[in-house]
Amino acid sequence: MTLWLPWIWFVLFGLMWLLIAGSNLKSLIEARRQGGTTSLTLFLGGFFGIAAVLACPLEGAWMWFWLPMLLDPGSLPAIFHLVRAHWKGKKP
Repeated sequence: MTLWLPWIWFVLFGLMWLLIAGSNLKSLIEARRQGGTTSLTLFLGGFFGIAAVLACPLEGAWMWFWLPMLLDPGSLPAIFHLVRAHWKGKKP
């Protein structure tokens, strides 16, 4: 019965990551179409993803903590876009 207990936080954080990552993708596409910008709340998805990986009860899963930030379009790709736009002197 208690076999599922270690997986609760992993599943909850993972579902939050999926929800926010999907929302980030939609938000970024709309901002690109309209020529607008987005907010820094895009980074929340990456943080929930990191929390999910760190909460995963599988041995050695913590080594993959960076993967959700890379896969979430609102995290590392957004940072890259902000830095690139700053270097070019444009408004992101």
